Amino acid sequence: MRSIDEAFYFEVLFRELGVTVWYACDPMLNAGDLNAKMLKFSKYFPAEGSNVERITKSISGQTAALKEGRWTFNPKPGYRRGYEKGVPEPDPVRGPILKDILARIASRRLTPTTALKELNSSDFMKDHAPYKMDKFRKIIKDPFYAGILEIDKQIKVRNENGLHEPLITKEQHYFLVQIIEGKPKNQSGPRKNGNPKYPANNIAICDNCLDKRNGRFVGFDHTNGKTSKIYERYRCRSCGRYLTREEMHFGINQQFINNPITEDGRNDFIDALKIVWKQRKANSEQESSRIRHKITALGIAIERQIDELSDPSNTSFKERIKSSISKKENEISKLEEELENLHSREDDDWQKFLRFSFDFIDQMGTTFLEAKQENRLRCKQIMFPAGFFVNENKIVYTPEISPLITLLPIKKDAEASIKTHLVRVKRL
Repeated sequence: MRSIDEAFYFEVLFRELGVTVWYACDPMLNAGDLNAKMLKFSKYFPAEGSNVERITKSISGQTAALKEGRWTFNPKPGYRRGYEKGVPEPDPVRGPILKDILARIASRRLTPTTALKELNSSDFMKDHAPYKMDKFRKIIKDPFYAGILEIDKQIKVRNENGLHEPLITKEQHYFLVQIIEGKPKNQSGPRKNGNPKYPANNIAICDNCLDKRNGRFVGFDHTNGKTSKIYERYRCRSCGRYLTREEMHFGINQQFINNPITEDGRNDFIDALKIVWKQRKANSEQESSRIRHKITALGIAIERQIDELSDPSNTSFKERIKSSISKKENEISKLEEELENLHSREDDDWQKFLRFSFDFIDQMGTTFLEAKQENRLRCKQIMFPAGFFVNENKIVYTPEISPLITLLPIKKDAEASIKTHLVRVKRL
């Protein structure tokens, strides 16, 4: 606890838990009297100063190392830790491959797209996940590969004389930057709310790839290369197994159909809806009360202005007062109409509310696929905690169903049935 704020926080926290903090290194702090409290407070100041000193030394130490040409972070792709501290060395396998590809891009013998394909199919990616273009662009523009150390975060240093062995020259690096900045990005990145055309992206797992990293199905449009017809399919990212969009959506919807809400569940659901409706009705009553108060306030204001009309000193303002009274009367009539409509549509709204709720239950599978990505993932986690799986026969299933989806009561077994397994020996 090198921070004053943390020291007070943890002492209060432990006290609320009924735990006493005991200072073994300095028993004088455990006395609990005024002198002990003052001494304890005096200990916080050097601890906080030590904390600040550690932070300052860390930043200044890294800055000094970078200015010396040492790389104080993890080695970049294509490098490994060297024998000298802070000086990574080219990886014997990955280094030459990346060096050759960067050099050929700089000389315009390779386009970035072709280079990425070649890099992903080479030994550079052995035991590594393939790169996407957004990550590859960062590698191409990284000055580290030209022997330049550049950090622009909490530490801001640029040193063009790094001690590590560069893979390319500075001139090649400048050419690479020009090529990448002149090449527009064709990928917009992941959608914020997912792809509405393929709502089952990454929520169905391939049975054949359970022990692999990317064993999830993702949707995409593709053609056979001969015609312009588009095929809509889900494909496992690991084994490449296909499933049509209709098959995937039908299988997920079937999970909801196969596990309908029971009659008891519907009754419980109605009771829950009544609670929600009462809360909504309470809000409606608050709105009615607000309207009544406003009508009363307007009525009092009108009576006050009528009294002002009889005052001889207000002769020159009579027309303005009459106009103000007329506006208030019109406003009162509108509020009374609004209040009447508010009461008259309560029963109708309740029927609509029930009809909407049961339509939602009956079409829960369709609603699930049409929901926003955030709500869909939350719904999946609540209803199907284990997620969806696709077996080798392309059948979608789930190994675990939450009791919330059927609203089935979870009851303990009767005590009598437990005792049926007990045996009493005669005369004992």
